[in-house]
Amino acid sequence: MQNENWSVQNFFKMLEDQSKQVPNDARQSRYCKYITKFASHFGKEWCMVVGSTAEKTRLRSNMNEGDFDYLIISGVSIPVDALEHREDLPCFVHVRGDKFKHSFTHNLVNGKYIHSRILKEVDREAFKIMCGLLQVFTVPLVSKGLHYNRVGISRDAKPGMCEEHYVGFQMVGGANEEIYIRNQDTDIRATKKYFQSVMDLSDLSPSMKSLLNNLLTVLAEIKPHNKSGTAMYQTFAGLIEAVNSDNAVHDVAKLTSFHPKGTEANDRHYIEDSSGKNVFRIKFNYKSSNDFIAAFPLEGKLKCLEEWRVRILTSDKVLWPSAEAVEKIFQSEVYVVAKPAIINPSADVDFCLGFNQAEIILASNLSSEQRLCFLLLKSLQQGYLKHYVSVLTTFHWKTAFYHQCGQIDPALFDRHSTILLALVSVLSYMIECLDKRYLKHYFLESNLIAHITETEANEIKGKITDIIVTPEAALRVYFDMNKECENSKQEEEISMKEMEEMKTRMNNPFNEKQTDTIISLMSDLQKATTSDDSKLTQAIGNTLYMVIEEETDIPFVRPDTTQQQCSLNDLLAQATIYSTTSFSSKNEKKKALKDLKAKAFSTVLSSIRNK
Repeated sequence: MQNENWSVQNFFKMLEDQSKQVPNDARQSRYCKYITKFASHFGKEWCMVVGSTAEKTRLRSNMNEGDFDYLIISGVSIPVDALEHREDLPCFVHVRGDKFKHSFTHNLVNGKYIHSRILKEVDREAFKIMCGLLQVFTVPLVSKGLHYNRVGISRDAKPGMCEEHYVGFQMVGGANEEIYIRNQDTDIRATKKYFQSVMDLSDLSPSMKSLLNNLLTVLAEIKPHNKSGTAMYQTFAGLIEAVNSDNAVHDVAKLTSFHPKGTEANDRHYIEDSSGKNVFRIKFNYKSSNDFIAAFPLEGKLKCLEEWRVRILTSDKVLWPSAEAVEKIFQSEVYVVAKPAIINPSADVDFCLGFNQAEIILASNLSSEQRLCFLLLKSLQQGYLKHYVSVLTTFHWKTAFYHQCGQIDPALFDRHSTILLALVSVLSYMIECLDKRYLKHYFLESNLIAHITETEANEIKGKITDIIVTPEAALRVYFDMNKECENSKQEEEISMKEMEEMKTRMNNPFNEKQTDTIISLMSDLQKATTSDDSKLTQAIGNTLYMVIEEETDIPFVRPDTTQQQCSLNDLLAQATIYSTTSFSSKNEKKKALKDLKAKAFSTVLSSIRNK
């Protein structure tokens, strides 16, 4: 059924609205900044948001919120002369570990090549800090929001790992139509007991245990304003609240193992045994995902990037990108990620070049109307061409679009007159590529669609030809799909393994995974800094200062400034004065409380730094 509100201009507005930056975009970038700040105390590891979010081309539809892509960057650089390019697919490389020295180069494939598992598994030898942090940040989510259940499922992805989040999660059919989410009061009691028992049995030093408790105390006070929209808070809220709860169980007698007995009333809500099924159907309101991609940075300049720079700057036929953007790209960092080649893969040793920073610069060089044209391409890929989305990916369409941006007169992208002609130009170029089954990488001579069969190429060409004949009708498919999904749930299948993992988490009333992961992280950090304990406390303290300054409006004073530090006795005295003062107005009382809270933060942070 055609939607009465359809018009090309309305569709343009819908796509631009879907691609607008939202508060969570900035939040994810801040998270990466905090993680990088912490890791910088120990080496050169860091992380950044990449992909469509950073490029401002992400479509948030009623069906799919899209994904956040995070590049997790090792402190170990790979010399460019250690790269062995595949002759048939030069964007794929093998890394010659025998050409440089590192702790992981002692165990090479065929005595020459670095194993791809170092990136796939985020190996501690290459990610001394990020390895443990990533385990914390990828703990799967199971939470009960104000209106919907939220569930996270971990999945492997070719270049890394993926966390898919389902909002409004339900099972389809049977007794489990509504998924039960645990009672929070029971969670807090059980969680505190389990956390304390695990910490008591761990190898953490007394000062480290104290530091961790102080850290969780601070985190309890800086929770985000919109808790329901923050997956990280939902994942660890139970643990943070439990550790700081006065109502939780305090008797943590000698425990070698703690498993709550299945005698409480809510046990009857546990997910039933699912061993007899291979797949399960679920329904949900919408989903999003977080993709984590580990990478090695390259040391030195790639010859292909030098050749690309010369070609763009010396050609009088290339209309885009600007010379300034070209120079920025030439100076940007390039990476290798673990990804099997698209034909004849050698999964153990295959890596792929990653021009993530260059792609962000290219996207920032697009005009608003060029960006709109690319959004039209994405809507076609996700709508009219949705059955081929895994064959001809967003990256393929982006590459074709960038090639054509260099050839198309910028005036042709005018949204009020000729933008559909520009769109047809890109579509026609893709047909040419499919005819030859050759789409050149934007930065080097490497075929990105070598894996596509002749049958697939012909099918997709036919579909694209139909789009060129009636572009508005093809664009309307995505428009109507969105309208139809506004008030309905979507359905999908999950595997038995994913179901079993979810069942374990939902039947676990004491946040075991969150506790174990955090204790393990602190233990690893303690081992990594045995020669200098102050480095860890300084890293935590400095990172917390940054978090508090950016996430709260608390006007606390850093303990290392010229103002006098607030001792615990000073804080208690101030609290006594506050509790016994008769304030003349609400504003006066509010200001006094704000000052007291600021002093409390300074006191806690001072204790962390002095451990």
